[in-house]
Amino acid sequence: NAPNSYKPIKTETMKSIYIIPLFFILLGCHDENNPKVELQAGKYTLTDDPNDYVQHYIYDFYQKYGVVILTNPDSSDYVYNFNNQNPISLKAPEQEKEVLKTGLQFIEEQFLNIYDDNFKKKYFPFTIQLANRIELWILGDYDLVNAYSSSGFIAIANINDDLATLDETTRNNYRGDINQSLWTEYLLKREAWFVPGAFYEVSKEYYGDYSLFESYTVEEGIIEARECGFITFDPYMSETEDPEDCLLFIPSQEMDVQQYFQFLFSSTKEELDELMEEYPLVEQKYLLLQDAIQKQLDIDIFSFCLPS
Repeated sequence: NAPNSYKPIKTETMKSIYIIPLFFILLGCHDENNPKVELQAGKYTLTDDPNDYVQHYIYDFYQKYGVVILTNPDSSDYVYNFNNQNPISLKAPEQEKEVLKTGLQFIEEQFLNIYDDNFKKKYFPFTIQLANRIELWILGDYDLVNAYSSSGFIAIANINDDLATLDETTRNNYRGDINQSLWTEYLLKREAWFVPGAFYEVSKEYYGDYSLFESYTVEEGIIEARECGFITFDPYMSETEDPEDCLLFIPSQEMDVQQYFQFLFSSTKEELDELMEEYPLVEQKYLLLQDAIQKQLDIDIFSFCLPS
């Protein structure tokens, strides 16, 4: 059922939900049992049409979970985060029905179906925003990212014609990026869970602004990173144009956690076990995360690995 402030409008052939405008970004105090944010949402009209796959999917998803899927987001949907601006720019997908249908099926497989109904109701952000591309601005330039989350939304890129022909590696990488964004950029910052301090203790001697690994090639850098308890180097700061003379930066604490979740969601349990067996510090940090989330949310994060 829709919340009391949302008025369903029914006709003989279709149903609509008009979401009444709310004039504050956040309503009420933080509820640790439900970190979902209620955003200003005056422009959203959700209309059901059983003969239209996209409209029916979006309407039904909102009815079930209270989450709005936006297929054509603009800057008013993602720029502002309280008094700050999110450093991103989205390009909306082409509004062709087949592109949007394929996009919804993609996020259903790689994101939505991973979680049960209770999780989606309790922990999903208010909007899921589909994008053709997401530009993340860093130090005056931008990088393309596959997903981005903030206080009340997750944006998912690559909703375009290329989805139909993705290779397995790329598809798995997208799965990792989307889900790590939910867990580390949204849920963690909404205090739905906490990283145990012992996680950072494992590699604390390496953290620091502009700290570099000693290796000069990507392959050696990944090995060195894992021996130090990291998944890999910082892909944004590092310089890898010359494969024999790279500058490989050590991840920040925030990125360290992100990379652990990215690998988890983009790998099979067998691949995860192999990684942990080969690199003891990585195993130690994964077990700390597993134990913390099991205690805090009663969820085994290892169950989120790719099916074998």
